[in-house]
Amino acid sequence: MPTILRRTLARPRWQLALEAWAAVVVLAALWQIVGKLHLYQWDVTVYWWGGRAFAHGASPYGPIPRQPEYLHFVYPPLVAALFAPLSVLNVSATKLLWLALKLGAFVATVRLWQRRIAEKQETVPALFYFTFAFGSAALVDFTSGNIAIFEQLLLWMGFAALLSRRWWTFALLVVAAAQPKLTPVFFLGLLLVMDERPRWGPFLGGALLFALSVGANAIVFPRQSREFLAGISALGERGWGDPSSLGMMEDLVDQLRGLRLPLPAVTAHLLYLAAIATVLALTVRWWRARRAIAKHDPLLTVLVTIAVYALVMPRMKDYSYVALLPVGWYVLATRRELGASLVVLAVLVPRPLPQLKLWLPMVPQVYTYAPLIAALVLWTMLTAMPASSAESRETAARDAEALEPELAVSAV
Repeated sequence: MPTILRRTLARPRWQLALEAWAAVVVLAALWQIVGKLHLYQWDVTVYWWGGRAFAHGASPYGPIPRQPEYLHFVYPPLVAALFAPLSVLNVSATKLLWLALKLGAFVATVRLWQRRIAEKQETVPALFYFTFAFGSAALVDFTSGNIAIFEQLLLWMGFAALLSRRWWTFALLVVAAAQPKLTPVFFLGLLLVMDERPRWGPFLGGALLFALSVGANAIVFPRQSREFLAGISALGERGWGDPSSLGMMEDLVDQLRGLRLPLPAVTAHLLYLAAIATVLALTVRWWRARRAIAKHDPLLTVLVTIAVYALVMPRMKDYSYVALLPVGWYVLATRRELGASLVVLAVLVPRPLPQLKLWLPMVPQVYTYAPLIAALVLWTMLTAMPASSAESRETAARDAEALEPELAVSAV
């Protein structure tokens, strides 16, 4: 029997079961994505349309024929030039090519951050993790055809450069990654906290280059830049498709209004600002504390910054949470016992993903019966406790120590 197969079969049966379930879900999703090219990877249609408009000297903004009204080009005008080569193919061929490129980019990105993390994660099977982590963010990204994976590839190339102290390379890669969606420029701030002294030169140089690249849109395409600003200012997504902090506050205020509380609309934004200010303040406090005791870990700083990015962005689409895959992997690899169990519960509870209109075997049922699964997890933990009370106390002490960071994250 081959060594790989023997090693696979030697794993616990529950891991094999989860891996098999994830494999069925992935195959079912790919079968539908490839078999219904007219329906799925809708963002590729947007990119194709934007590139085609640029190639023909037209505006990429406005409604797209035979597409829903909400599906339109929401990127800076010059980004449409990047998609112009796609217009050489028809939409179906473009989607197949895009899917193949995304698979390659996904594998390359995972290898990049796994090589940097260098921690073996055995808490959950890898395929199950990548299928269901963070509301099936990777599955959502492949189904929608968004550019998020390519953005992550550029960012992790940048993080690798940053961890190797190649400051200018990092700045250039962050600026490149920020061109379509702009918000990844947030990560330039790492240049101020990654070394014994702030790296102001690369930081200011990157910020200037980003400002020039964004400003070039207004100089070269002034009318289209106004259309771009009007388009992004009209975005009002929240909930399933955009589970961001701002969206959560808006939903909260709407619920309170339903209880006849006279809250002005600005309340949601004030709550959001207070929340992100708290997150940023606590993060800076954490960083200073680690500096003071000479326990600065550059990789950990990068991962914490990624988590902060997800918490503070006013728009964080469901597929954007692929950014947290290395963060979750690191926590699962380095935290054990009770802490790791809480992370598994928080990170890996599947969502039914109604926005995708995909049939995913048993996923809605798992969501519906989440309390039952929680009971099963509690039972498993209780029955796995050490028999000796002394061992139990020692294990509990270790769990409590390991749990403190997770409780802080959960509270945020």
